[in-house]
Amino acid sequence: MSNFLVAFDKCKGSLSSHDLCNLAETVLKGRFPNSTISKVPLTDGGEGFVQILTEAGRGSFHDLQVIDSIGREKLVNFGICDIRNLNSRVIEYLDLPKQGKVAIVEMAVAAGLADLPTEKRNPWETSTYGVGQILKETGKLGVDAVLLGIGGSSTNDAGIGALSALGANFEYDSEESLDIPYPSTWSSIKAVKFDDLVELPPIKVACDVGNTLFGENGATSCYGPQKGLSLDEIIQFEEELKKILTSFTPYFPDALDKSNKKGSGAAGGMGYGLSLAYDVNLVEGFNLVSNWFGIDKQIQEANFVITGEGRFDKSSLYGKGPFEILRLADGCKTPSLIMAGSVEEEAVTAVFRQYQFCDVIAFGRPDWTLDKNLYFAKEQFTETLHKFVFPEIDECV
Repeated sequence: MSNFLVAFDKCKGSLSSHDLCNLAETVLKGRFPNSTISKVPLTDGGEGFVQILTEAGRGSFHDLQVIDSIGREKLVNFGICDIRNLNSRVIEYLDLPKQGKVAIVEMAVAAGLADLPTEKRNPWETSTYGVGQILKETGKLGVDAVLLGIGGSSTNDAGIGALSALGANFEYDSEESLDIPYPSTWSSIKAVKFDDLVELPPIKVACDVGNTLFGENGATSCYGPQKGLSLDEIIQFEEELKKILTSFTPYFPDALDKSNKKGSGAAGGMGYGLSLAYDVNLVEGFNLVSNWFGIDKQIQEANFVITGEGRFDKSSLYGKGPFEILRLADGCKTPSLIMAGSVEEEAVTAVFRQYQFCDVIAFGRPDWTLDKNLYFAKEQFTETLHKFVFPEIDECV
């Protein structure tokens, strides 16, 4: 009897990680009826973070009305898990108390890039205010820690909007009262006070990005353009950000020093901004998920591992879930397969150069448009997995 582990990240715009795991299970059960199949939906801290971790932690979901990154009202949810339901490795990795509650929060539900049409993507006019509203609510519920996933963000405001929702007060040159300090209004701020910030428990930020806040490899330069910032505006945006952060130094003397820390530029500086006022620690996203699900043990027990995502390219080789799954499987000499909607040949070459017990295939068709591939992703994935040859397993059937 064969034991499969299927562990997929999402295909943006078409199939969720749950969808892909379930499709793989259906195909494998049809081909190998006597096999056992373990499923692990992966998350990089973005879309699906709350659902995946809360369900696995046997937690509860809570709804909340917030303001999204461009000022629209939106109903979102977050999770709360009893720490006693988590395994000891997670508790140790996150440095949690042995009992109590941990809130699971997803930045993307309130400030997600995927929620905005292209014409609305503009870092000058997006804010993390809604994320602060969620964090404020978790504080009211008396949780002992917050686990915040910050993938897929639409913002570059260094968490300033979130700090506003948490009680920071911004005074403007005009008499006009603006509750949400969008970056476009920073130059009009004449004073800022942090005396009324609400209390929050320790915050663990799941993040696999090591960029600093400023500079050539900083948040604005690297990620601003994909969020709608023109190349000509990068220098101006950084200057405005430095000015407002300088005004924070009477309250937070190390504000500018902290901007040089690895990971301070993740999600437009979300974790950085929170770290000025709260106890914040960055944790590696894949290690978090691996500990949450005991992935290394499941790989050791598997005869074959199948993983994948929407696109497998060079960026996948730097800490993304599917590549880490492949690396662990190879270390156990467990054969593995990466299935992606599209693959970059350079990344595939790099994989084969390093690892010998794996294969990489695309289930999308290069002669189709992206929209057509997204529309038929389910059918293409199923058909591709049906045709894949598992040499040792097929011979035993």
